[in-house]
Amino acid sequence: MVALDYFRRLGHDNHHRLFQVYGWEEKKTKTSWGGNTVNHEKLAEARIHVMTAADLNRFMVTCALVPDLYCPGYSSAEALSKEATLMRAAVRYKVDALKITTRVTTELSAKKRTARNRPHHESSPRKRQTAKTR
Repeated sequence: MVALDYFRRLGHDNHHRLFQVYGWEEKKTKTSWGGNTVNHEKLAEARIHVMTAADLNRFMVTCALVPDLYCPGYSSAEALSKEATLMRAAVRYKVDALKITTRVTTELSAKKRTARNRPHHESSPRKRQTAKTR
C-alpha cells in the first residue's frame, strides 16, 4: 500500500523512468477518445503486489532515487549535483559514480559514432532524374 502510494506521487515521467529501470513493459491501451495510453499505476500495482519484503525495500529506494535519473536534452553532459539524492546514496554505499559516468559516456559516444557512420538510404540518382523530368 505504501509502495503504491509512493509510486502514484512520482508523476508520469518518473513512472516511465521506473519502468525502464525495472525493465517492465509499458503496455498501451485504447482510450475512449481513440488514442493510446499507458496506465502505469495499474501495471505497477500488479507487479508491486507480488514483491517480497526485500523487493519492496529496493523498490522504495528506487522510487526515492528515480527523479535524479532525469537528464535534460539541452545539457546531457552536465554532471549530477553532489547534493542530489542519487549522489549521496552513491557516496554512502561507496559506489564510484565517476567511473560509472565515464563508462556510460564512452558507450553512448560509441553508439553515436556508429549511428553517424551508417550510410543513409537516399534515392538512387536514376530515380531523382526520373522525378525531375516529369
